[in-house]
Amino acid sequence: MNKSKNIILERLKSKIHDTSHRENIPLMAMHGWTKSEMIQMLSKKLQLSKAEVFSMPNKELINWLNDELPKRKIKNILSGEQIANEIAQSLTSKTELIRYDNSYESFSESLFNEIDASITKSVGAIADSGSVVLQPTTDEPRLMSLVPNTHIVLVDEESIYETFGQIMLDQNWSINMPSNTLLISGPSKTADIEQVLAYGVHGPKELIVLILTS
Repeated sequence: MNKSKNIILERLKSKIHDTSHRENIPLMAMHGWTKSEMIQMLSKKLQLSKAEVFSMPNKELINWLNDELPKRKIKNILSGEQIANEIAQSLTSKTELIRYDNSYESFSESLFNEIDASITKSVGAIADSGSVVLQPTTDEPRLMSLVPNTHIVLVDEESIYETFGQIMLDQNWSINMPSNTLLISGPSKTADIEQVLAYGVHGPKELIVLILTS
């Protein structure tokens, strides 16, 4: 039995790393959209799902944060070390920057009761479905996009794809399969109560997508 099991596993492993079949895989009905068209489609579909979308040059990110966070009465914002190192020196004193640098056990009370917003990066976005793709890490754990009332996610324009199939192939997921991938299309929602769709019942009440251009 063990010998048969090992044979099957070896065959599966060989197929996982075999890329010769890729050319025969359709890229899930590519539309041939330009980058501008993909941004437009992504924005439209995210907005239909109650997300806010802003497109801006990368250098304008700090100005947007310094203008918008106080307007929205966001007193503090949680980020991983990578983003914190990029914005810490330029963020005004009106908004406190909190780094996620502790274990969950020591950070949970603050996370659930004191954090107004979080900001995370994405690995890409899918124009066809209007989704932002996250892959949580120890620097940006899942709770950062799940708990705070406002979740701000950064999307590089060069990482916007037409379809889910494209991002999987382009980022070689078959070889480097991510352990945790999230597709987010709007703020939290549920239809558990009398089958009526409600937003912001649990998790983020606001999803803000910032598309950063060069």
